Amino acid sequence: MFINEQNGTQMWTKMLKENFNVTDTEKLNWVSQYAAIHEIHESMLGVGMNAMAPKINDVVAPAQGVNPLYATPLNTTGMGNPMAPGYGLDGQVPMGGSGDFFKAAVGSGDIPVSTLPMALNVALLTIGLELVPVIPAKGPWAMLTYMDFPYAGGKMGRKNEVAGLDGRGEGVENKPLYVKFLGAGKEFDADGNFVAFNAEELAKLRKVAELTEVKIKGKDSAGEAVNFVGKFKCLGRMDGGVIVAVESCEGSGDGAAAHRAVMDLFGAGEPATFTIGEVSGIFQSVDFAQTMVDFVDGFANFATQEKRSMTRAENETGTGNVIGLRLFSKWVQMGSYEVTGTVTRQQLQDLPLYGVDAVAKVMEAMQNEITQSINARILEHVFALGVTNAVQQKMYHGVDLNLWMGTETDGKDLKDFCGKEFKDVYGVDWSENWGKVANTEVNTSAENLHTRQRRIGSRVLAAANLVQVTGRRGRPTWIVTNVQVATALQDVSGYVVAPMVNNLAQDGSQNLYMSGTIAGLKIYVDPYMDWDDCRICVGRKGNGNEPGVIFMPYILADTVSITAEGTMAPKMLVNSRYAIVDAGFFPEKQYFTFAVGSKWGLI
Repeated sequence: MFINEQNGTQMWTKMLKENFNVTDTEKLNWVSQYAAIHEIHESMLGVGMNAMAPKINDVVAPAQGVNPLYATPLNTTGMGNPMAPGYGLDGQVPMGGSGDFFKAAVGSGDIPVSTLPMALNVALLTIGLELVPVIPAKGPWAMLTYMDFPYAGGKMGRKNEVAGLDGRGEGVENKPLYVKFLGAGKEFDADGNFVAFNAEELAKLRKVAELTEVKIKGKDSAGEAVNFVGKFKCLGRMDGGVIVAVESCEGSGDGAAAHRAVMDLFGAGEPATFTIGEVSGIFQSVDFAQTMVDFVDGFANFATQEKRSMTRAENETGTGNVIGLRLFSKWVQMGSYEVTGTVTRQQLQDLPLYGVDAVAKVMEAMQNEITQSINARILEHVFALGVTNAVQQKMYHGVDLNLWMGTETDGKDLKDFCGKEFKDVYGVDWSENWGKVANTEVNTSAENLHTRQRRIGSRVLAAANLVQVTGRRGRPTWIVTNVQVATALQDVSGYVVAPMVNNLAQDGSQNLYMSGTIAGLKIYVDPYMDWDDCRICVGRKGNGNEPGVIFMPYILADTVSITAEGTMAPKMLVNSRYAIVDAGFFPEKQYFTFAVGSKWGLI
């Protein structure tokens, strides 16, 4: 089967190039792979027959490998097996098999079940598939596996760890070298809501000097006090976690009871309180520091943990610090979308007089419905991930790329100009509690329509650079926005005072979705975004082996046609089964969403 899949992939690649003019290498790869897989599946369902089968008693033998579990025209008794016209015509031997009673010749008017034609149309016309990598699934479920490489040197103290190496042993040698405390904030209020640090407190946390003492107090599952002492190293680059070098983690009691695991700080299911210099607050959880996510300068100096290099004498005191490996698996189940269409016998009779194929037109509408549903789900998800990243950047690094241009000296609430909900991937709408967005206009007499439009390009560029730096996988490749923002960018495409590289057209030569490029980013217009929904999502299309969103189609478009008993007219069904998957660590870092607005409008 693997050899057949390879051969089929090569055949479909050639066909897509020649017949559909597909030149994008990534699209060629996944569409060809999808077509090859489903060509094999359909042959196993009985759609194809073995034309080279041996003749027995002047009757062609049935195809090998036909699956009798499915009711298809090839295994339903009562009529000849349908095949494309060709073999068996002009008086040649009729087909055998389950329908041999009628001695029907091949090439009858029956239509074999086929999932490929519409699936290929959906694959080639769905613009959302331009934004994310596509990995065809070979079944209704899939297992994604990815790895993590933590700064180790010890254990956290989880229940599945080996006794004696569980982080509870004698002294610091059984603890991790570095740990990362997550969810820093002031407290939980009386209603159970998390109270985050304000800008001033965040600034103090970012300015904590390296090796400042860190003291943390928590409780284990029995309610006993656990005290942690460490040295501050740095803040996590992606999640703002506080990375600390472990010095001790002690509990009450003597002997072994005094040496506790780092995880015991949160054993009671409560936050742990901390003090770092002038900053005090709570932590909500703890984990290993990750080498592929964070960089701890000094890890390579196992003798002193300092940034300087080791002397020869220090280097000969032992071996280096340890980088560990963790393997994670993610179970993915394919979801389904389904639409049904029908026509009447009168429509079938009368519409051909006007040159209209009623069935074909309904099938086109059903295909469009599936295509738009896929687009909507992908865009909804990447916008939400972009909001998640924007919230994290504001919370941990003080970054706010939302743009308001007006006369309000104290800024404008995000909810008043973002045009729509500003939901993150957890479903939280941040438009209500984002706060005020600073007004960018200092001297309105020096501003005009085009200077304001040009500011949008600057924010797009800033978001792209932020994704590149924090995501560490490369530069973004696209932005998605509404028609008003796209028009504003087109209107300022020739801005000569501070030009930005672009190929935005003003003559309408670009199609409905793609309007050009700016700063190397393809601009896609979502026609379903409201005129005043001026959100912009900047994102990167990876290769499927990197963190980010992956589209996994199992059945892009499966078509079934019947003649309804009640009306004796055709009835069609189109089913699509796929999954939109967040893969890897911090997939949200590949996307950034922000909103723009102006008191005077954008165009």
